[in-house]
Amino acid sequence: MLRPSGRTLITALCGASLMLNLVLGGLLWWRPGPPPRGGRGFDRMVGRIEAALPEPDRPRFRAVLAAERPRYADALAAMRAASAEVDAVIRRDPYDPAALRGAMAIWAERMTAFNLAFGDTLAEALSAVSPEGRAQIAAARRPGG
Repeated sequence: MLRPSGRTLITALCGASLMLNLVLGGLLWWRPGPPPRGGRGFDRMVGRIEAALPEPDRPRFRAVLAAERPRYADALAAMRAASAEVDAVIRRDPYDPAALRGAMAIWAERMTAFNLAFGDTLAEALSAVSPEGRAQIAAARRPGG
């Protein structure tokens, strides 16, 4: 039986992470109107998704995120910590490219773990909203939509 190499597995995970990031990025960037202010990237993304939903769907969406928070909270905190470490390495003097590569590798691993955990939560949250709400989110992802 063939087993994938570690490099193949990492490539596959990075690809899956990239695809989820594209979906989440689409939700983040391709929404009509000005973006909500404040909060971190994750909080802004959730705010943009909520803003794309019809008002009656928003409490249902928020309720699922709140109920599912234990599923993704640790992964979100770990990703944020790794991101902060990347920033710290970039600011260090003298600059160390090898240290940055290492910090970015850890950040990518933690981002993948978060994307997998939150992807499940997002799927559940979207199942709690109306078909019209899901259609509005899909429309908000399209440029000019």
